Amino acid sequence: MPSLRERIATRLFGDIIDARVKAAAVTIRIDDSRGWDDLTPGPSDRPWSERLDDLDDALEAWRKNFMVRRLVTLTRSYVVGSGITVSSEIPAVEQFLRAFWDHPQNRMDRRLGPMCDELTRAGELFPVLFTNRVDGMSYVRFVPASRIRELDTAADDYEIERRYGEVQTLTADLRWWYGPAHYRAFKRTRGGNLMPLMLHYTVNKPIGATRGEGDLVPLMPWAKRYGEWLKDRVRLNRQRTRQGMMDVEIADDTMVEAKRNQLRTGNPLEASIYVHGPGEKITFHSLDIKASDVEDDGKALRLAIAAGSNTALHYLGEGGEVNFATAKEMGEPTARFYTERQNELCAALVDLVGVAYKRAVAMGQAVELDDLRIKPSVAEVARADNQSLAVAVRDAVGALRQMAEVGWIDRKTAIQLAFKFAGEALGEEEIERILKEASVQIAPPEKTEEQ
Repeated sequence: MPSLRERIATRLFGDIIDARVKAAAVTIRIDDSRGWDDLTPGPSDRPWSERLDDLDDALEAWRKNFMVRRLVTLTRSYVVGSGITVSSEIPAVEQFLRAFWDHPQNRMDRRLGPMCDELTRAGELFPVLFTNRVDGMSYVRFVPASRIRELDTAADDYEIERRYGEVQTLTADLRWWYGPAHYRAFKRTRGGNLMPLMLHYTVNKPIGATRGEGDLVPLMPWAKRYGEWLKDRVRLNRQRTRQGMMDVEIADDTMVEAKRNQLRTGNPLEASIYVHGPGEKITFHSLDIKASDVEDDGKALRLAIAAGSNTALHYLGEGGEVNFATAKEMGEPTARFYTERQNELCAALVDLVGVAYKRAVAMGQAVELDDLRIKPSVAEVARADNQSLAVAVRDAVGALRQMAEVGWIDRKTAIQLAFKFAGEALGEEEIERILKEASVQIAPPEKTEEQ
């Protein structure tokens, strides 16, 4: 039964006491998740916990699985090739590009290979630009995709990425990096600096997702199975070698110990010669593991890995009974895949240097331009096809020239058809510029008064 003081307090101040108790109430929530909140801004994004597992598995496989390492290196060899460069027709922009590309803090030629490897493993790149306030030059660094846990996008458009949350090593807090779409991306602080800017480039990104997918995700289970299968074959062969023995039966029991000492001190099997008399019987025992019966299993696993990586088997050094014509046809899809990846990497580099130039403009160290006219230059993947195409274009240009001379078509149409046949579509302004320059070059010199 409540005391007199409690009854008086309840009668006079009961409502105040109840309000304060409700305000101080603690809500307990049980979290039975895997440790990460599933923050997926895009409707097709996977949960972060699944993505993190795939990223860790891909990096671990690249470090320890020789087949995965070979596939990643193969992609780099064809995509990067002898190198990728960017240039511009505008002298001021070209000067900035050369300074940025060759700067000791950047050395972009050395970063192309690791960038391609990261795209293959993780399916996305997160470069960060740190801009020097003195000369406006930007220095590029990279954050692994496994460290970027959250993407902050616009409320009504998940393709507008404003910030990127990086997981800290010692704490569960996020370090936020500004993206190009953030309103402070190109605004100087009170101290005259620009905040570091993170960019995001992806491959294998489905519609409705913000994150890319690595090339190794679909083939990782089969690469692991092939590694385990190969390990079992080596283990069985080693066991067969260890259990292989020579059984010697001696008619004279008094010579058994002497024979043991003889075989222990000098093994005749190492010299492949064993001499015995009629009183001895020799039997060799070995395990029959039927190694030839599993050859098809290994080939099936290698074929699954090759198909999952868009690579033909002969790219992995396994020609089999395939002739040159068949190998050429089988290699065309692989070459197209490498060409597509090459275009994606080139587009990322063009955007990267373009943003770096825009940062220099924000620091007052460059002139603002609407079109920087930046173009990448890279060796083509299929050089044999390019040679055939060059010969065909040469013949086509000769035929178009004759058609223009007899008046069947005009020069503008001939230029359009020639570049279209070469696979390069030109705009109206570019065609007019070519016609203007060609007219100047072929115009006859003006006659002097003496002539």
